[in-house]
Amino acid sequence: MLSELLQSTVGDFLYYIGFQVEYTLVRLARLLTAATRWLLRTLGGLLVLALRPAALALPGLRRTLRSPRRLAGLLLPLLAAAGTAALVRTVLDLPYVLRVEANGQVVGYVASETVFDNARADVLARVRSARELLAAAGRQLDWDIEPSYTLTIHDGTMTESEIANGILRISGNKITEATAVYIDDELRYVTTEGDHLRSYLNQIKRPWEDPTSQTTRVSFAHGLRLVDGVYLTDSIVPYGDVLSALQADGGALQTVQVTRTVVETQEIGYDTLTQEDPDMDFGKSETIQAGVPGSQTVTHRLLYENGVLIDDRVVAVEVQQAPTPEIIRRGTRLKSGMIGKLGTGTFIWPVPDYRSISRWADPNPNIPGHHRGVDITAPAGTPIYASDSGTVVEVVPMHYSWGNYVKIDHGNGYATLYAHMSRYVVSVGDTVTQGQVIGYVGSTGDSTGNHCHFEMAYNEVLFSARDVFPDMPIKNTG
Repeated sequence: MLSELLQSTVGDFLYYIGFQVEYTLVRLARLLTAATRWLLRTLGGLLVLALRPAALALPGLRRTLRSPRRLAGLLLPLLAAAGTAALVRTVLDLPYVLRVEANGQVVGYVASETVFDNARADVLARVRSARELLAAAGRQLDWDIEPSYTLTIHDGTMTESEIANGILRISGNKITEATAVYIDDELRYVTTEGDHLRSYLNQIKRPWEDPTSQTTRVSFAHGLRLVDGVYLTDSIVPYGDVLSALQADGGALQTVQVTRTVVETQEIGYDTLTQEDPDMDFGKSETIQAGVPGSQTVTHRLLYENGVLIDDRVVAVEVQQAPTPEIIRRGTRLKSGMIGKLGTGTFIWPVPDYRSISRWADPNPNIPGHHRGVDITAPAGTPIYASDSGTVVEVVPMHYSWGNYVKIDHGNGYATLYAHMSRYVVSVGDTVTQGQVIGYVGSTGDSTGNHCHFEMAYNEVLFSARDVFPDMPIKNTG
């Protein structure tokens, strides 16, 4: 235990020294780069200063060229400047890499510290796998190697796996060409039967593969993957044990994950814009621009596990054609010369505090005993509100059937009627806003109890309020 602690402490100390050395060298390299750039700019300025007198002295250039001494004095500074610039540029173009060493031997070269750290972690994972197997057998693994790196110049680099293999090759331990089994990015098993295991796993994935699709990717849900490389011989696990582990718990580790990318074209609905026209009669309308739907492509990423869809995610939306809005001109001029009020196209329940329905609308006139509206039971004197903004077009006292009632034209094709009022508080031609009190619940006309008879129509065709208020009780609560 003390030996392992000492090894870990020494390893961390060496790693810290390597990091500090690398940091210092990188800063020196950056300083050198900045200095060389300044030198290039300076040399450029000197070159301009050198050429300017030469240009000014052009009449005497012929005399200079005839004199070898004067010619040398002119060319030598230019050649020196050009040579210095070429040297600096060559130095700047040289690739700076990390030279990886272990046990005093050069393993190879990597492009960055990230590659080195990943390779080192891979080596430690392979060592840990062997150490765990040996510990189970009451043995210990002799491992005291700690890779390090220095900054240098080199024109070739190696991958993480190649560096990891190289470190193990010079470790002095017995190694074997084998295949590692990674699950959830953790090295779990090492086997020499990599070809057989790969064939076995490919057979599991094959039913889910689609060779004709360029957007289908098949993998294992738990990140199950195989990596060939060099591994410690003491980490080898019998092939049968690996298969048993993969097949445990109903083969949960062998769950196949299929990712499909699907692109579909969808229609984009258009908006309807209303323009109020005081020179057009109230209730009349004219379409001055037809609406045209747009289109868009929606990219979905579908995720399946063993054929069952578990996720459908939209990853991209691209508008192909923007919709063209419909523009409708609606009249607001009343017969009295006043300006009417257009509705919003949305409705509120006319008796907000009461949801008791004694009878729903059955507006189809072909049905015997059809009922034109919905009867909302409420105490006498309960306020009745305008379901939407509009203009009062009918106010009738004591109709034989509806008693006191009010009809509102919303100017957009919709109209609503409120009957059996005890009294009303609006007049024909009045403009009302949504939620404004227009009367009070009563039992006038052909009525057997206090309620509000509420009718809805579009272009003079009745429809049920249940279509607008689906959350109301389905059954009569009378």
